[in-house]
Amino acid sequence: MFNHILIPVDLVHQEQLDRLRESARLLIDGAGSITLLYVDPITVHKEALMIQLGEGQYAEHQREAEAQLQSLSESLQLENVAMNVVTREGSAHDQILEYASEISADAILMMASRPGLTDYFIGSTAERVVRHADCSVFVIR
Repeated sequence: MFNHILIPVDLVHQEQLDRLRESARLLIDGAGSITLLYVDPITVHKEALMIQLGEGQYAEHQREAEAQLQSLSESLQLENVAMNVVTREGSAHDQILEYASEISADAILMMASRPGLTDYFIGSTAERVVRHADCSVFVIR
């Protein structure tokens, strides 16, 4: 069905990855590629954090996130499927949409969170991606 699937991941909720992998297995057309995208939420307020964290701690945070993402990629490996990992900075929904467009993703596969009070006022990331994506979007609850 799909050849290139983008999977935004939240490193805080790695327990969701098994469900994402199984869903990706159903969606991918035999051989293809999957890109795991991590959008670092700490960077939305990077300037303020740099004052508190300092360059060294921030760089260590970035290295740790990239190492976790690479480890996840290896654990999710599917036969005949190329795995890619990418980290981006900024707001999650903007970066997901922008990167999906850059790589011409056939589909975006992502988890939905349980709505909290703020979601009713500003909307969830999944909702924004569904509304604005140029490709198919699959949201798993």
